[in-house]
Amino acid sequence: MTARFMKGTTMEALEAEMQRIPGFGPRKSGVIRSRYSLRDLKGANCPWEEKKTEAVEKNEAFYQSLLQLLAAELPEGTFLVRVMKLQNRREAEQRFFRNEEHRRRFLLLLRCGLFPGLRTDPGFAAAVFLLSSDAGLWEQAVPHVSERGIDYKAFHVHGVDLDGYAIFCAAKELGTGKPYLKLSELGDAELIHDGLLLLILHSILISRHGIGIIYGEEEETC
Repeated sequence: MTARFMKGTTMEALEAEMQRIPGFGPRKSGVIRSRYSLRDLKGANCPWEEKKTEAVEKNEAFYQSLLQLLAAELPEGTFLVRVMKLQNRREAEQRFFRNEEHRRRFLLLLRCGLFPGLRTDPGFAAAVFLLSSDAGLWEQAVPHVSERGIDYKAFHVHGVDLDGYAIFCAAKELGTGKPYLKLSELGDAELIHDGLLLLILHSILISRHGIGIIYGEEEETC
């Protein structure tokens, strides 16, 4: 039986809608996992590997290429439209993290060496990336996070707002491969605002290509 966290509140109906059977494919296929590896993205024949005079230009081209690959594998719908719009937002790749606190927290987890799964399991890395974006949600998650996974059977969120619940659902899907969000929900700007969509979108890119896309780990992952 699906748990209800917002029962009796004004967000009860939205929570029920979010817990319907989602439209994402399994984590190892469909839009979650790409058929392209980071090595493929850095290939000599790829347009984003052309020599440039500015590192910023190379990073921007690489980021835009990731969005293009994702868009190419999405079915037609409002989520695809929103992804395509993000390709025109030059500031998007410049704020890959939700905020500076999120950046410091996640990079500390990555660098401390206590969670090797962040480097070897893109789904785990994507889930931690999402959960660590919210201080309160991360505090609840910490007791259930191990070196290479998250115990979702014991991890039950409470006291979170709609954004926090959406982050939890997205993290759980990316970490387990089981569906918890619909593509139509990601396409609904009233349910998932632009800032939250960008955060979830970046976690999807991590789940597809690994942490190398945000931390300069390309040499280690090749």
